[in-house]
Amino acid sequence: MARDPRISMEQQAEENSVQFALAADFGLATLLAVIGFLGGSLTITAEAIRGALMDLVELFSLIVLKRIHREELADMEFGTGKLEQVANIVIGAAMLGGALWIGSRIVAVLTGASAPGTPFGLAMAAVGGALNLYINFLSWDRVRHAVRAESSIIMQGQLRSRRVKLFSSLFVLVTMTVAATSTDDRVVAWADVLGSLFVVGFIVTNAYEMLSAGLIDLLDRSAGPKVRDAIDRALARHADDYGELARVRSRRSGRVIFIELALRFDPGLSLAQINQRIDGLKQS
Repeated sequence: MARDPRISMEQQAEENSVQFALAADFGLATLLAVIGFLGGSLTITAEAIRGALMDLVELFSLIVLKRIHREELADMEFGTGKLEQVANIVIGAAMLGGALWIGSRIVAVLTGASAPGTPFGLAMAAVGGALNLYINFLSWDRVRHAVRAESSIIMQGQLRSRRVKLFSSLFVLVTMTVAATSTDDRVVAWADVLGSLFVVGFIVTNAYEMLSAGLIDLLDRSAGPKVRDAIDRALARHADDYGELARVRSRRSGRVIFIELALRFDPGLSLAQINQRIDGLKQS
């Protein structure tokens, strides 16, 4: 793929890794949906729904990532972190919606309202689980090698998401293999239920983390006590450089922290002297 001259090689590598993973996910989600619905496997159906919901939102995240790399969002006063957190919130909300649907299907299986999958369907589910694990490993590996220390929160979120998918698909493969090889209907049903419960657990945990972190930042909560302690130490070191501290505010925008200080200075100081003292405080 030709590199866009407006972005660096590292940024192009990030985009390529996400595009590869997203293309693989769309194909895999389609295959798992067919296997899950036709074969009757609740776990594979849950995997397909989870994958499809996240893929749609990750496509939005990729679009945002491309615009960030090309500095098309530079007019946002507090950086792109807010927009990135919106993407994470949408991912989290979509994951919770998928978890609720999967939960309703689990109840149906446990109460006997829905029958477990057919032997052929469960065998296909086990094959789909193995393919799911392989694709998720390739996607995780591509994203892992592309992420850098200065990567945006979208890339960090992609890496976390890929890690969750990888571990989840491993457990899914185990439960589907048990369900496909067992001749006891109770074992088959419980293996399928346990696999889907495991998927739901990962979904809910990850969704909670995304929603809580995103909403806190969007509501402009302060950057936290550690940041405030660092500000207080810097102000104490420069206590003789200003007359009075009128206001201190901090906020996060993705991985970037913004600090706003309102200071009063001795009216006898020149503008050059004030700027020099402000520069020293900024450096601290």
